[in-house]
Amino acid sequence: DWPNPIVSAASAKSSPQLGKSGMKMNGPYDWVPPSYWYDKAHTDGGGAWLFNSETSAGPDIPTMDTLNRMMSASELNTLWSNPSASQYHRSQSSTFANLKIYGNALNGRYGKAANLDDFVRKAQLAQYENVRAEFESHNRNFTDSSNPSTGLIYWMLNSGWTSLHWQLFDYYLDQNGAYFGAKKANEPLHIQYSYDNQQVVVLNQNHGTASNLTATVKLYNTDGTEKFNQSKTGLSVAGDGARTTALTIPSVSGLSATYLAKLTLTDGSGQEVSRNVYWLSTKQDVMDWGSNDWYYVPTTAYADLSGLNSLGNVAVNATAKSTEDNGTTTTTVTLKNNSTGKTPAFYVDAHVVGANGAPVLPISWNDNEVSLWPGESTTLTATYRTADLKGASP
Repeated sequence: DWPNPIVSAASAKSSPQLGKSGMKMNGPYDWVPPSYWYDKAHTDGGGAWLFNSETSAGPDIPTMDTLNRMMSASELNTLWSNPSASQYHRSQSSTFANLKIYGNALNGRYGKAANLDDFVRKAQLAQYENVRAEFESHNRNFTDSSNPSTGLIYWMLNSGWTSLHWQLFDYYLDQNGAYFGAKKANEPLHIQYSYDNQQVVVLNQNHGTASNLTATVKLYNTDGTEKFNQSKTGLSVAGDGARTTALTIPSVSGLSATYLAKLTLTDGSGQEVSRNVYWLSTKQDVMDWGSNDWYYVPTTAYADLSGLNSLGNVAVNATAKSTEDNGTTTTTVTLKNNSTGKTPAFYVDAHVVGANGAPVLPISWNDNEVSLWPGESTTLTATYRTADLKGASP
């Protein structure tokens, strides 16, 4: 007498009574490039079609604070300097024992890590862009008439131990790049970039129609030079997962090998309701689909994101205010890029810390890991249990 409808299988199987399940369990479970998620041509792949019951791009390296809690100095040195070595905190499985595929991609796309801090910083970027693309591709294709992506389950949500993979937040409940990539992709009214066809799409997962919207796309070289600026006004998008294409980014001359794309969506009063910043390359990731394995597709050529290493430093002003109510503290943090030049403050990551400089966990941010161009500011809001400050001031 179970009252709810059920799916007959979590994979692409059928039953005599219920027919096809509408599900697939094609992975992947190790690193693939962000463009992978937009593929619909390979029936053994995990792209944005059907309901994928378990899938992710594998490793999710935690924050530095968590890494220092869970690993010894020698383990941390191996983590960044020799990803091909077996990692105790990954898996006993021979398939998933090391970070070789992930490490090769990180070095190949972002440039070889100089030290542990550099490795972890680049890992957060890689995880953010990948998980964001995973969810954005499925959300975009949700309303496809011929082969919709009706859902996906991220493999996995979190870990019951101190792990290096398959988690949006870690054992200590800290949130890494994967978490904020998923959070950004799934905001109810959302502007996003499509890796497969360069379209800029607006999605609305609210129930009601959103009208009188303006989508703006700007492309920048890593020195901050603006190379493209185009807007589309008067956009309207129905609710319940509907989408509308705002524009297609054309071929743009003079782009640096690594470049930034800033997408903004404003309402009829000019208020920004969605912002999304991508780091892209004029050189594309190339996958060897002929060698597709059950847990990943090999990448034979990498996008060039190493230009991020040459981004200039800019002054970011931060002010914070905290209020307490019935055991819950709310901290608002206003960040502003005070630069008068052209360089953005890229991927700014805010943390609330308490006793002994330890991050306050668990914590809920309205947004984080943001990029601000000169003169731009944003206010982030964090809520957490006052007791987790352990008597310290935030």
